[in-house]
Formats: sequence, structure tokens, C-alpha cells
Amino acid sequence: MDFLNGTIAFLAFIVLLLTALVAWMYVQQTRLMQTVSALSTAITTPPISFYEASMNFPVQQHEEEEEQPEYLQEDTQVEEVDDRVSVHEEQEQEQQEPVHEPVKEVPAPAVEEDFLSDKKVSELRDMLTAKGIPYNKSDKKPTLLNLLKAAS
Repeated sequence: MDFLNGTIAFLAFIVLLLTALVAWMYVQQTRLMQTVSALSTAITTPPISFYEASMNFPVQQHEEEEEQPEYLQEDTQVEEVDDRVSVHEEQEQEQQEPVHEPVKEVPAPAVEEDFLSDKKVSELRDMLTAKGIPYNKSDKKPTLLNLLKAAS
């Protein structure tokens, strides 16, 4: 009977150990799910706009002017001069004196069709890139030639 009691006690200890292990795993799973949830919320939430941020942290304006030390007050007593220019006078001058500059037309260099037809597609792409003309990588040679002709 002593052996039977020892076996039952051993089995009860194993069941208790397994129960504690399952409880620990449940706690760890809950912590992991909370962390993943918080992370996904932080990633998917749009950033706060500047307007909303300024509403939360308003700028405080000081109505009282700070007093300057005496040595600065004596030296800074200078007459204020209004050096602003009237906007209306400038508008009147612009209306009276319209400025017309002649537009110079620069003749575009002619691109020879024979010269371009001898080029390879990669060379045509290099020429387009050098001129800053956008093109599609899947464009065929006639399309690239048309782009170069239109650009010249």
C-alpha cells in the first residue's frame, strides 16, 4: 500500500506541474498578444497633423514687455524712422511703365534621321537620358527615335 500512495502522490505532482506550465504559457501568450496589438495600433495609426499638435500645445504669448537694464534704455533712445515703401506707388509705376522684353527664338539643332537610325537602342536611351527626356524602358527603337525628333 505504501507503493500505491507514492505512485498517486507522484502522479498528482506531475498533474500539478503540467497545470502550472499551462498557466505560465497562457500568461506568456496574453503578454505577446498585447504587445502585437499595441505594435499594430502604433503602426497603423496615422501621424498627428500639425494643426492637431498645435491645439494640444498652444503657444503662450507674453503681453508684458520685459524691462531692459538702465544702461540699455539710455543708449536706445533713437527716433524711429519709417523706411517702408508704399505698395500702391509701385503698382502705379508698373501700370504706367510696362516692360516688354523681346523674346529671342533659339533655333533647335536638326537631328538627322540617318544618323539616329544607325544608333542602337541603348545609345538612343543614353541620348534621351543626357537630354533629360523621360522614356519607358520597354519603348522600342521607333518610339525612342520619335522622342528624340520631338525634343530637337
